[in-house]
Amino acid sequence: MTELYLYQTVHLCRGRARCVAEHVAVLAAAARTLFDIEYAPDPRQLARRIEAEAAARRYPVDVSCFVRLELLPDGRERLLPAGISYYDGYALRSLSPEAVSLRYELPLSDAPTSAREAAMLLARSAAERAGARAAVRCDAEGLFHAAEEAPLLGVCGHTVLLAPGPASVERTLAARAVRAAGLELLDTPFGRRELPQLEELFWVDHRGVTALSRCDGQPLMSLLAERVAEAMEGLFPKK
Repeated sequence: MTELYLYQTVHLCRGRARCVAEHVAVLAAAARTLFDIEYAPDPRQLARRIEAEAAARRYPVDVSCFVRLELLPDGRERLLPAGISYYDGYALRSLSPEAVSLRYELPLSDAPTSAREAAMLLARSAAERAGARAAVRCDAEGLFHAAEEAPLLGVCGHTVLLAPGPASVERTLAARAVRAAGLELLDTPFGRRELPQLEELFWVDHRGVTALSRCDGQPLMSLLAERVAEAMEGLFPKK
């Protein structure tokens, strides 16, 4: 049986954990709804523990790294190493995978649970069998909801479309970055029907921005995705 827990992945840049209070808020809301428990750690103390975990793992401070925070139904926390970035801060990743859109539903909730992650891994496996590297989740009407269970954005002209999805740290950062880049943002449904009119598709997660090279065979660009990635990192001035 798959262990049930909530999770967030925290981005550390130059050894400092980012957006910890926002990650706590996401976990607190989900824990109250799904586990019927209160989760209210001091964000500053939690940030120090996350930073200590990264230091104990000897993560470098000249590039970003990631620590995963898991919350169990009994209120216990786990801090786990979650890798090192090639970049210093949020960036447009060099990887530009091909994706296919797949219709699938999440188990019970769209909160960041281990069950949601398992569904995403199954979808990724299905995408790989179809010759792609990533899965874009869509519903029965063909509307997009997420890519790799991260917030999904599309570009049509100079307008950026943000697919419907649950509140998350990454979704908030994506919206802020689009506006900071001087682009119009529409929080609106779009999907397979609109795909021929889209010039770009990208998702935003704890690493930054990942632009798709193709979706359902349609070639895509990454011009505004790069601007959004730069604007996202610009939200965190270097000290």
